[in-house]
Amino acid sequence: MTPITSVDQLIECFEEAAPSEQVRILKRMQIPIEEFEAFASWESGTYTRNCVTRSEHFEFILLCWDQGAQTGIHDHSGQNCWVCQLQGSLAEVRYEEKDGNLTPSAESSLAPGTISFMDDSMGYHTLENPTQQRAMTLHVYVNPIDSCRIYNEEKACFETSEMEYHTEPVQNAQAS
Repeated sequence: MTPITSVDQLIECFEEAAPSEQVRILKRMQIPIEEFEAFASWESGTYTRNCVTRSEHFEFILLCWDQGAQTGIHDHSGQNCWVCQLQGSLAEVRYEEKDGNLTPSAESSLAPGTISFMDDSMGYHTLENPTQQRAMTLHVYVNPIDSCRIYNEEKACFETSEMEYHTEPVQNAQAS
């Protein structure tokens, strides 16, 4: 299989792919980090969600992780999610809900080149940049996610949160 070497090529391949081909396309990625830096924005102590592209059937979001940044425990609103580790490393913890309680079910470390998959049938998860360096991940959602449930630890329950982008590509901003 031919490597995918640009963001535009990745988007084009994904647009033409059957669902069964999507993960194979992501595994062909050999895109220089400089291609993704054009979409990057950073905030101290947290992560940013930067829309690379969005269609009716999928969205690509570049997450830029400052050191120590972490998501809440969350679901994916019934959609498939791949996390492609581009730069730096993240820790992922997955959770199961049993008798109304969340318990960790798996832990992993994501290094550059790693692809992780998550959907609601697998439970919930959280991602964290535990290092002293920045990290970048490409999140591929099939279909796009406009809201998700995030666990509120103080109230010990899930709450719905609307998803927002920190940045959007010009063509997407004009289309909305």
